[in-house]
Amino acid sequence: MDRGDDGKDRKVRDRDERGDKDGGRGDRNRPRDRDNDRNRDRDRRDRDRGRDTEIRRHPERERRMQGGRMNRDRDRERIRDRSPKRMGAFNRMRRDRDRPSVDRQKICPLLLRVFCKQGGHHKAEDFKDSEKEPTDDEFQIYTWKDATLGELTSLIKGVRKAARRRTARLSFAFVYPDRTGKRVVRVVGETFSTRRSSDGHKTLGELHFETGDYLDVAIFLS
Repeated sequence: MDRGDDGKDRKVRDRDERGDKDGGRGDRNRPRDRDNDRNRDRDRRDRDRGRDTEIRRHPERERRMQGGRMNRDRDRERIRDRSPKRMGAFNRMRRDRDRPSVDRQKICPLLLRVFCKQGGHHKAEDFKDSEKEPTDDEFQIYTWKDATLGELTSLIKGVRKAARRRTARLSFAFVYPDRTGKRVVRVVGETFSTRRSSDGHKTLGELHFETGDYLDVAIFLS
């Protein structure tokens, strides 16, 4: 036997002697060492895979992902904010989304008789007799039940000079007969000439307008 074989035999004997001295603990720890090595190799592979993914990620895709996260965070902040102003805007958006839309290309418009008066509304007695209605203050428009008070305000400003003034305030009322046949004037909302109003988004249908009702508009200048 050559010298190299003697060295190998000596290492084997030393290892066996160490195993005999520690009572075989080296053999018992061997599976644990293999498990540790396996876990270490798996962690290294996962770390390398994550680094490769970050390197291969497209910059444009990363920007889109970042933008999506920002939008989600902004939506969460809006939901958390329960202030009246914020909740009012949120409720309006939800109402506009859930509101049934009218296909104006397929549904015929209705003829709306509008009576405008500066300084106040007409009285119910003014509409008692159809032959004595205030036709001098009347103009007619074609519209749909999904028309909002804001939309009607724009139309009225086109035909009434007083409604275009900076301080003009428009009060809307429906004129219709009650169960006894008596004319009733019911105020339903108001808008402004140069600024938004909480009633501007309300539609005729939401205000329970019926075909054949009149629209009475009072223009106030302050």
